[in-house]
Amino acid sequence: MPKIDKERLAGPTRPPGSPEIPQFHLPTLPAGASSGVFSPRLYGAAKIHFSDGRRKLDETRRVAFLLPLEPDSRNVDWDLAQPTAAMPEDLLQNPPRKASYLPLPAASMEVKTLARWAKGFDRWLARTQRLVVPAKTDGAEDVSLRPKRGGVSVELVGIAWELG
Repeated sequence: MPKIDKERLAGPTRPPGSPEIPQFHLPTLPAGASSGVFSPRLYGAAKIHFSDGRRKLDETRRVAFLLPLEPDSRNVDWDLAQPTAAMPEDLLQNPPRKASYLPLPAASMEVKTLARWAKGFDRWLARTQRLVVPAKTDGAEDVSLRPKRGGVSVELVGIAWELG
């Protein structure tokens, strides 16, 4: 597959999307970012509630993930997502600096598609997130808990622009 010259594809302004689809900028620059081109990422953030009455455990954790969006993205695989420290309140409405933008995949501008991706995010979190409870005694095994039933609460799924 030929390598795409992303610098050549980049435009001077952020591509327009549906007003119902949230778009933000990540607040920090990734290590080694110097190209000055914003790339679209699918961003998902959620609260996950773990509970175990027998162990007297009740814990809520916040998580956020980024997933690269390729120009022809119609489906996404959340198994390829990477954690990010940027929580929804950290995201910026305006870019942290002036730069060019890569195109948004056409599918990412459809509310129906984003809703499907958000539902997939919810299911992926319920399937993959665990809370490991250390064993109380030597020789016993640690316990891995799944989120409480209905314990995944998606806070935000949208487009996050990453400079890199």
